[in-house]
Amino acid sequence: MYLVSQPVAGSEFIIGPAPDSMHHRRPDALPRNRLLTSEPRWAGSFNDPSPVTQCRESDTDREGAPTVRSGACRTGPRMVIGAPHSTPRTHMGDDIIYDTSFYDTLEGAVGDFRKALTKRWQERVALDIGSFKYDFPTGFHRHRAPYGENSWDYWSEVNKTHFIYGECEVVAWAEGGQEGDVPECAGETNSPGKPLPPMTWHDDYGNDIAYPDGIYCGMPSMMRNVEYWAHGEGSAILNELPKFDAHDQRKIEAAQEALLTIGGHLGLVSGGQSDMEFDIQAASNADLTEDAAFLAGKDGMDPVWYQHWTGLAADAAKDGFFTSVNPTLANQAGIAGRISNLYAARGTIIQQGRAGDLDLLNKATKALDETQTITHDLDGVWQTFSGVGTALAITGPIAPWLAAGGAGLSLIGIAGSNFAPETKTVEYAHTVEEVVEKVWDLIEDHKGDLLGLENDYNLGVHELRDTVFGIDSFNLEMYDITENSGDGNGTRLGTGYSADVDEILKVADRCFEAASTYEDPVIDKLGEVRAADGSLADESGEEGRADPKVKGLVDEFHGFLKTACARLYTAGEQVRGAAEAYAETDEEQMALFESFNWDEGEAPGHTQNWVQDTDRSGWEVPIPGAPSYVTDTSPGGDDPGDQDYATELEGE
Repeated sequence: MYLVSQPVAGSEFIIGPAPDSMHHRRPDALPRNRLLTSEPRWAGSFNDPSPVTQCRESDTDREGAPTVRSGACRTGPRMVIGAPHSTPRTHMGDDIIYDTSFYDTLEGAVGDFRKALTKRWQERVALDIGSFKYDFPTGFHRHRAPYGENSWDYWSEVNKTHFIYGECEVVAWAEGGQEGDVPECAGETNSPGKPLPPMTWHDDYGNDIAYPDGIYCGMPSMMRNVEYWAHGEGSAILNELPKFDAHDQRKIEAAQEALLTIGGHLGLVSGGQSDMEFDIQAASNADLTEDAAFLAGKDGMDPVWYQHWTGLAADAAKDGFFTSVNPTLANQAGIAGRISNLYAARGTIIQQGRAGDLDLLNKATKALDETQTITHDLDGVWQTFSGVGTALAITGPIAPWLAAGGAGLSLIGIAGSNFAPETKTVEYAHTVEEVVEKVWDLIEDHKGDLLGLENDYNLGVHELRDTVFGIDSFNLEMYDITENSGDGNGTRLGTGYSADVDEILKVADRCFEAASTYEDPVIDKLGEVRAADGSLADESGEEGRADPKVKGLVDEFHGFLKTACARLYTAGEQVRGAAEAYAETDEEQMALFESFNWDEGEAPGHTQNWVQDTDRSGWEVPIPGAPSYVTDTSPGGDDPGDQDYATELEGE
C-alpha cells in the first residue's frame, strides 16, 4: 500500500501506459508496499520488468468471476508506472455521445441497416428466382416459424414459364436499380422479346398439360417476405447490441469536474501527460492548501508560529495533529483524482459501447450499398482504453504529492472517437450472407471488448480501494484530536516553555478557516458527484460489479472529508483553549487574548458527529497466501499512522 507520511519536495507522479497490448491483472498480483517515507520506494517496486500472462479464457477476478471473454492466453510486458504516454490525447467532450435516450438513436441506425439489407436481399432473391437459383438465404439469426413460412411456389414448373417466356416486372425492377416501390406483376407467360412458348407444358409430376396463358406472379409477395426477413434480422441485431440507453454522460462529466475541483482545493495538480482539459486551478482556490502550509509547514520547513510556541504542549500539537495535515490533504487529493478517473472509465465504457454500436451498423449499412469489395476503418468498433493509459491512471498508487501544490497526477477524461490505441480494419464481403455474418462477428468482438473494459474498471476499483484501505486514519483524515484536552492540568505552567498567545490564536483561527473551506465548497461538491449515480451502470442500466464499489468509495471519501473537517474545528477549539490557559498566567498575554479579533464563533453542532474515524467496515482485502475466505478487515494494515504522541495540548 502507498501513503504519504512525509511530503517529498518537487515530486511529480505521472502514470504512463505499457508499450503495447492490454493487460488484466488481479489485485493480489500487485506489490503491496505499505509505507512510503521520504524515500520514494514505489518507483522501484512498480517498475517490474518481469512478464505477465494474460488469459482470455479462465482468468478470474478475486470474486471468482471471469474477467474477459473466451480466447487464448499470451504473455507480455507488465504495465509500467512512469512509461512514456503513447496513446492519443483526448479531452472531455470530444465526440462524446450525450444522448440520454440512446435506444432511440440505435433503433434509427438499425432501421437504416434494415432498409439497406432489404434492398440488397430483395435484389438477390428476385434475380436468383428469375435465374432459377434457389439457394438464397431466408434468415440468419431472426426468429422463424417452427414449421416453415408461407412462400409463393416460385419453383413450380408451371410458374417457371413466367420467367422463361414472360417478362417479370419485379425481376426487371431489381435489374433496373429498384427505383420506386415494388411493382405488381401480371404474370405473363408470353412476352415480346422472349422465346416463343411451346403448345404444351408439364406439371411438377411430369404430366403434360396445356401451356398456361398466364400465372399468378407471387414475386411482389416474395419481396414483402424479404422485407419481413430483414426486419427480423434487424430486430435480432438490436436485441444483441449493447444498449447504454439512459446513461447521462454530462452528469458523469459533472461528477468528474466536481471531484477535480475538490482535489484542486486539496492541492491536486494535473500531471503533464493528463489527457483532459479541465482546469483544476481555475475551478479551485488555494485557501485550504495555504492554511495547511501555515499549520504544518511547506516543503519540509517549519511554519513561523513554531518559533512562538515551544515546550511539551507545543510539541504534542506539532508532532501529533499538525503532522497529519499534509499527508491527509495529499492523500485526499490523490483519492479525488483517482475517483475522477474511475468515473472517466465508466464514461469511456458507455462511449465505447455507443460509438461501437453506431459505427458497426453504419459501416455495415454502407457495405450493403457498395458494389465492390471494400475495406473499412473500424476505429469506432475497436476503440479501447484497456491497459493503455486509463487503467493505469485508475490504479496507480497513492504517491507523494505536496499538499500545497507542485504534485501531478495523470488525469483522464471520457474517451471520444480519437481514443483508439490501434486501428483494425475489416474487409466487408458483399454477399448478403457475408455482410450479416460479419455484423454478428463484430458484435461478438465488440461485446468482448466491452467485457474486458468492465473488468479493467472493476480491477481499478479494487486496487484503489485496497490501497486506501491500507492507509491509517492519521494519514487520511488527520490525527484523532478528540484524544487531546485543550486546557491540560496546568501543573507545569511557568517553566520550560514559551507562548505568544497572539500567534497561538492565529493557529486556532487557521484551523477554523480550513475547516470552513472543507465544509464549503469541498464537501458540498459531493452532491454533484452523487448526481451521476444513476449513470454508473452497465449496458443494461443495472449496476455492474464495479459501480457499487465506486459509490462505496465515494461514501468513504465523504467520511474522510467530514472527519478532517471536524478534527480541524476540534483542533481550533483546543488550541484556543490552550491559548486561554496560557493567558491566565500572564496579564500581558491575557490582554493579547482579549484583544484578538476572534470572528470564527463556535464549532458547528455536527462537529461531534463527524469527528470519529470513518467507518471502513464495508471493504475487505485479500491476504497474500491465505485462503480466499480469509481477509484483512482492519483498515490501516501495518501503516504506522499516528505514533504515540502526547495526548494533551496542555500547559507545561
